[in-house]
Amino acid sequence: MKIQEKRKAGEILGRGGIAQRIIQIANEISSGTYKGAIIGAGRIAELVDSASYDKYWAEKSKLGRQLEKDVLSGLIEGDVSRDTAISRVRPTEI
Repeated sequence: MKIQEKRKAGEILGRGGIAQRIIQIANEISSGTYKGAIIGAGRIAELVDSASYDKYWAEKSKLGRQLEKDVLSGLIEGDVSRDTAISRVRPTEI
């Protein structure tokens, strides 16, 4: 699916609809399996793309991506341990 089509779907869902779908998927992930978590993450990534029609939501998703990039960089550089990364939502703030 092209980004233009995703954005059109995002406009139809609107901010609240996109957020509600992400929350539903996140809730499903929280009670599932590792495999289900990765599948859910893929679904959320598609919704994040659909939110790019909206400048504000695009900004927020960019912030979220940067927060996670910081965690990944911290793992590589040794500033964040594996155990900390998997046990805390924001391990770089510790």
